Amino acid sequence: MTRRFFRQAWLYFKGSNAAFNFEEFALLELSYPLLTLIFFVVLAAYSFNASDLTHWVVGNSFLLCVNTTLFMLGVTFDGERQYGRLRSIIVSPTNKLVIVLQKAVFPILTSIVTVAVGFVIGALIFRVDFTHINLGLLLVAIVVSMFSSAGLGILFATVSLLSDSVHFILNTMSYVLMIFCGANFPIAQLPVWGQIISRGLPLTRGIQAANLLFTRFELRDFLSLIVGEVAVGAAYFLAAFTVIKFAERAAIKRASFEMF
Repeated sequence: MTRRFFRQAWLYFKGSNAAFNFEEFALLELSYPLLTLIFFVVLAAYSFNASDLTHWVVGNSFLLCVNTTLFMLGVTFDGERQYGRLRSIIVSPTNKLVIVLQKAVFPILTSIVTVAVGFVIGALIFRVDFTHINLGLLLVAIVVSMFSSAGLGILFATVSLLSDSVHFILNTMSYVLMIFCGANFPIAQLPVWGQIISRGLPLTRGIQAANLLFTRFELRDFLSLIVGEVAVGAAYFLAAFTVIKFAERAAIKRASFEMF
């Protein structure tokens, strides 16, 4: 069962990128996100007149995962509808969440690599010092954040069963993350309603945990943020499972795959 799961995950990932050789794939996955990282960090340097850009490098490095975990996973069922496979997926006895999870495995791994490259670029261009931090804990923060971000992407993948505006929703959510997750604007400076929104978003606690590593911190504070990030991701996965079950039952009752 496990072998089949990963084989299907690899086949989907390979099929999605079969048109590219390695150099093209690397440029596709890295060039736009890294240019975005450089743009926002330079913008922050001039806007806040800051010499220490660690906070913005960390936050925007985490945001590099959005293209993969949010957009790639968010259009899963919308793509299946266009390929004509949605009928087979809905009527099959296979757990629909497993289908989405199969497509999430390698995008999550790709996102981890992308975020790591973002940190490397930050060290080389913006002189962020990573020599005195615990790289193992940083990796934990990255992996957990990619998990929670993938949960949000999978939730929006299921929402595409209920709405035909998933692309609009995904683009809106990408800007919500950019504003409210603490990557570019300090959460403490947000209005109260903005701080409430930030607490329900993925990446928020992961970014805070990664920033803690550059200060004198208590391990329990770091672990508290990591556990919170895992809980947020798990909540998104649970919500996605609930939406899939609702859409599946509605499709059977209405004899229609369109809920909108």
